[in-house]
Amino acid sequence: MPSSVLSSQINLMDLQAWSDDAELGLLARLRREDPLHWSDLPDGDGFWSLTRYEDVRNGATEARILSSAQGTQIVSRKVEGHLQSLHNMDDPQHAPLRKVTIAHLRAVKVREWQEAIDASVSTLIDDATAQQGAFDLVDVVSARLPMLVLARVLGVPAEDGPRMVDWTNRLTSADPDKSVDASELVHVRDELLGYFKQLVEERRARPQEDLITVLVQGKVEDRPLTWDEIAAYIILLVAAGNETTRQSLSGGTIALAAIPGSWQRLAKEEHLLGLTIEEMLRYVSPVGAMRRTASEDLELHGQTVRAGEKVVLWFSAANRDPELFADPDTFVLDRTPNEHLTFGWGVHFCLGAHLARAEMASFYRGMLDRGLTLEIAGTPERLRHNIFRGWTNVPVTVQELRHS
Repeated sequence: MPSSVLSSQINLMDLQAWSDDAELGLLARLRREDPLHWSDLPDGDGFWSLTRYEDVRNGATEARILSSAQGTQIVSRKVEGHLQSLHNMDDPQHAPLRKVTIAHLRAVKVREWQEAIDASVSTLIDDATAQQGAFDLVDVVSARLPMLVLARVLGVPAEDGPRMVDWTNRLTSADPDKSVDASELVHVRDELLGYFKQLVEERRARPQEDLITVLVQGKVEDRPLTWDEIAAYIILLVAAGNETTRQSLSGGTIALAAIPGSWQRLAKEEHLLGLTIEEMLRYVSPVGAMRRTASEDLELHGQTVRAGEKVVLWFSAANRDPELFADPDTFVLDRTPNEHLTFGWGVHFCLGAHLARAEMASFYRGMLDRGLTLEIAGTPERLRHNIFRGWTNVPVTVQELRHS
């Protein structure tokens, strides 16, 4: 495989750069100097990296050439185990299965859930304001919000919402550069699916207005979904339904705190909140990367990607490409246009995009409506992960909004 000075200087599997909040600088250098970069893996495998906006978007669009069916993590690992989820599937199998839920996750449907979203937000803001002094935003709010909302959407009883948080933490928090305890992952999957299998049977007998009922009643090519298809869908929703809101809310709060008067401006100019949410999504890039596998030889940047080789799409690098975004490393509350790639592109565009936006907007609107802000009270700690760009601890305090 190709070798270069950069190959020896930039190791994209050394997660210290992510822990040190320094990985964007490495990716920026690749974007400038080596837009199709080869990395070796210790097991003899390796992967290509795409870091320019146009390349990443094209890579996400060309699903036939860059396949998801072999997995979407850099290492050959699937959260769902032997099951085949939408994440790890290509057409023609992908589209009919995606169609089962897509109508129920569109913006118009999400608006019907606004009351449930606002109720979850209200509970979390109550919990935040009850804290004495500084507290961890991730633990109290960011990790809980998407799971509490998803529990309501799926039809999980409110008292079981905390179990959703626990399951998603255990499914997605493993360091990519460490060996994963396969038995623990199996245990978590069995625990989660055992719970939902019972809920599925309850919905077969007594349908309700929730996503579990949608899955139970869903059909692919005029046949009901199998249990394996439903199970894979549930794991996808629980695992993937967490990261975007969780990390964007944590990172977005850090970004707001770094700009004097940002909360006050949002309070005065309420129409800016939608633009600010989009900027948070771009700036944070919570799902920093997704892997594909070449299904045929591909010529790009004077090199050949061979069929069967891994290609990683670095969304976090694409979202900072100066060819698309003016002053890309600056957080701009009212940035427009803002055609970021945070939710992907093409056939694998994130099913939960509208829900994530609604959750974030509800939280910040809820804080502003109460005349409250969040201030950083210590040094945030980054997640040691090169797929998810996030934080494990964000110390904050709740303060009254001081109008200028």
